[in-house]
Amino acid sequence: MRSKRYLILLGVYFIFQLSFISGFSQPTQIQTDLDKFPEIVSVQKIENHPFFQETYEIMIEQYLDHKNPAAGKFNQRIILSNYNKFSPVIFVTEGYDANYATKNTYINELSKIVEANQLVVEHRYFGKSTPNELNWDFLTIENACADLHRIQRIFQRLYSKNKWIATGISKGGQQTIAYKAFYPNDMDIWIPYVAPINYGIEDGRHEKFFKTVGTEKCRKSIIDFQKKVLTNRAAIMPLLDSLVAANSYTFNIPTEEVLDFCVLEFQFAFWQWGKDCASIPSDSASMRELFNYLVTICEPEYFSKEGTAPILSFFVQAAKEFGYYGYDPGELLPLMKIKSSENYLDRIFLPQNFTYSFDKSTSKFINKAIQKDGSHMIFIYGEYDPWTASSISLKPKNQALKIVQPKGSHKARINNLSYSQQAQIYIQLEKWLEED
Repeated sequence: MRSKRYLILLGVYFIFQLSFISGFSQPTQIQTDLDKFPEIVSVQKIENHPFFQETYEIMIEQYLDHKNPAAGKFNQRIILSNYNKFSPVIFVTEGYDANYATKNTYINELSKIVEANQLVVEHRYFGKSTPNELNWDFLTIENACADLHRIQRIFQRLYSKNKWIATGISKGGQQTIAYKAFYPNDMDIWIPYVAPINYGIEDGRHEKFFKTVGTEKCRKSIIDFQKKVLTNRAAIMPLLDSLVAANSYTFNIPTEEVLDFCVLEFQFAFWQWGKDCASIPSDSASMRELFNYLVTICEPEYFSKEGTAPILSFFVQAAKEFGYYGYDPGELLPLMKIKSSENYLDRIFLPQNFTYSFDKSTSKFINKAIQKDGSHMIFIYGEYDPWTASSISLKPKNQALKIVQPKGSHKARINNLSYSQQAQIYIQLEKWLEED
């Protein structure tokens, strides 16, 4: 009897040793707590940025329509990176998929600045957060904000006494602003980056923006470049056809019209991403140099079915509520194959047989809510970014802080602002974080 018990104990010892050697570890307190949450479908520990103690990819059960739970559910992805139990929580309101947040190289700049935990929420209808059936009726700003509200309530169980900071970039920043409008008490601080509020499918303010942005010399260089590409269409088209064939791109419009839209998009993309006017090819440049520069700034993949597929939901949202920008061909139109650029979203990007009408009431509601209560908000924009044309225009008495980086682009971030602008933000953050 004693020898049998000895053998059992010896076996347990060896199993323990083997588990230890193979990297076995007991669940952390975070894992134990997450397992108790009934809304969570799965928790997977993933490799994290060295800044954090642990990171998890989490799927939660979410309602398709928060006003009608009977409409069904889908799973939504959240990436939680734990710094410690007492630090603030950076709540990233992603506008697209959140694949980047699963990499051990990712850390939001605010997480570093305030030494915080990090919670990245993948947007509904993107990435792993896509329902089995795409019913576009449920893809609304209000439902997306309700997603965020429910997630915040779930994870507040882990970080109940912490400060919460919502932030997002571009479309994610639009979501941050909308979230503030719908649920103003969910967060302590709100920091949207380069986020517009549009009032139409083709808002109209961006076309006017291009008449004054930058210097007159640079604006002329851009138009001259666009004209040169279009006047040399016969030489450029074979290069475009070759690129399209090599990548097996397909389009909803003829490739000659794809060239036209690449030329129109060139202007927007050039300013959005802060390109240097000195890099525009000179008059002596070859056709190959012209073409290469064009597609470096505006890749035709953007207009292709293959490029659209991963972000189809974005264009649906733009057509329904988020809005977008238009093009003004102006003096370029006589050189183009298209007769007009109007309604280009419908022609190029939107699903077939998709019926819609733009509802500007959501944008109006959001703007009205922020104008009424912009407290604890910091807006960050780049001066030369076309999206700044449709940025929020704060009333004089609004409590929000709006920072515009001189000559900045869509890449405007706290870490590349001037020292004085960074100081403004740091002082404001410190003040808000110390409030009871």
